[in-house]
Amino acid sequence: MKLNRIALAVVLAAPLAASAQTGLFSVTPLLGYHSPDKGDAGAYVGLAAGLRIVPAVAIEAEYGKASDAELLNANMLVSPESWATSTLSPYVLAGFGQQDLDYVNTAKKTVSTTDTVMNLGGGVVYGISDVLSLRAELRGIHNSDKSMTDYLVLTGLQYGFGVQQEQVTEYVAPEEPVNVVPADTDGDGVVDANDRCPNTPAGWEVSVDGCPLDSDRDRVPNSIDECPNTPSGMQVGANGCPLDEDKDGVTDAKDKCPGTAVNVIVDDKGCAKVVKTEIKEAIKEEVNIVFDTNKAIIKPEFKGEVAKISDLAKANGNAFITIEGHTDASGNPAKNKVLSQERATAVMNMLISDYGIPAARVAAVGFGSSKPVADNNTADGKAKNRRVIAVLTAEKTTTVSTVMMKPAKAVKGKKAVKKGKKGAAKKAAN
Repeated sequence: MKLNRIALAVVLAAPLAASAQTGLFSVTPLLGYHSPDKGDAGAYVGLAAGLRIVPAVAIEAEYGKASDAELLNANMLVSPESWATSTLSPYVLAGFGQQDLDYVNTAKKTVSTTDTVMNLGGGVVYGISDVLSLRAELRGIHNSDKSMTDYLVLTGLQYGFGVQQEQVTEYVAPEEPVNVVPADTDGDGVVDANDRCPNTPAGWEVSVDGCPLDSDRDRVPNSIDECPNTPSGMQVGANGCPLDEDKDGVTDAKDKCPGTAVNVIVDDKGCAKVVKTEIKEAIKEEVNIVFDTNKAIIKPEFKGEVAKISDLAKANGNAFITIEGHTDASGNPAKNKVLSQERATAVMNMLISDYGIPAARVAAVGFGSSKPVADNNTADGKAKNRRVIAVLTAEKTTTVSTVMMKPAKAVKGKKAVKKGKKGAAKKAAN
């Protein structure tokens, strides 16, 4: 079906002429690419004039020209608000128009045709300012008479104007009688004329004179007093609770030991609780007495070692002394054991006879060469192995006073570790 150009122009101009009564105008210069089903592809230049009927719908008249085609269209653009963002407004397009097309047919003849076409496409508008926007569009142009479909890729700069402002008549309510209410600046329920404390914080309990209530008379108002029944005369903090500077749970007024360390367990007077513990520990003292080869005679230079054993035994009345005799690996093992016993016995006898140590507190044991302390292949090693060791064994009781501590709190993500006390160091053997 052919559509006369003049009739189409009249159809398009009618809604535009009424635009002053209905909404927003727009003018959009267009530039794009025209790809016809028949004919040569090329640039497209056009101009569109539109009218927004409602926020989501606009109608538009468009004239454009390509290298071998001329178009006059009337389109409707639909852009639902749910599709839009703050800057982008997608839309779909549908309409009809007239297309004049010149192309070369298969017989190499130039054919000129004027046909009615249908338009279908979509695009997006990007807002630059309140009146200026960029527009991009892809459109299909279908010629049902010739069974052809052309395509347009368009971009344009859209300018909007002619927004009609609605006239709003402001409603003015009738004046009502004004009731004069006595002023209460701080809103405590006591009018300013009777308020002795005119700047009371909002929400505080007040007396009839407008001043904050303080039931326990600790100078902290009830409204912020966390301890509202503090005994008379008790020193309190800003929260109304008795002061406890060292945070031990005993108020300063009753604390006889102020400044107690954190985590220390205290008694009802605020003083640290102490636990006394008796610790029993073993005392061992070793001395070495070296003998000549095949000898069991104590050399003069080692009598001081025997005296050392005697002094320790006398200082610890419950101590028991074990004398251990040893030899090097030279000679017969059986004879060595006898020799080691003789060496141990020699020391034991000296303790008894020379130093007055009771025989019941001393024992002598010979080990022969079974417990070497050095290499028996060297002269120096053999000399070290020809020895007597005196072992003094006693039990000592010590009283230890320990301050009681609160359990350590667990660190987040780790287990709390309670450090144990090290035991008393044992005396090193000589």
